[in-house]
Amino acid sequence: MAPENWMGYSTSTFQTCSLVFLLPTQAQLATSSCTLSGNGGLGCSLLNGIATSTTSYSNAPSVKNDYGVTIIAPGNSYSIATFPCPAGSAISFELKASGDIFLNYFQDYNPSPIGLYITKC
Repeated sequence: MAPENWMGYSTSTFQTCSLVFLLPTQAQLATSSCTLSGNGGLGCSLLNGIATSTTSYSNAPSVKNDYGVTIIAPGNSYSIATFPCPAGSAISFELKASGDIFLNYFQDYNPSPIGLYITKC
């Protein structure tokens, strides 16, 4: 639950955000590419701190909220979590493979987007 007054904004002005994972099929991609193999899913967590360019697996912030594992398949989008939008603040998430799943992708500016995004509901 958000504090009564967060960074000078009343909680009544807060918007709700959604964390989504997008995984188009290869046919939906213009010049990008995406390969998914194996069995399992993606585990997603909100971290207690901010990841930087020097963050690695061994020094990553601890998990604040574990959103569980989502089984993914090409051609789908997944809503991972909803939360109050963190206006004016940075937040970090961790994605981890669960099982023996392997996801490899290249994305450029052409349709369609691939990966984890925060959107305003």
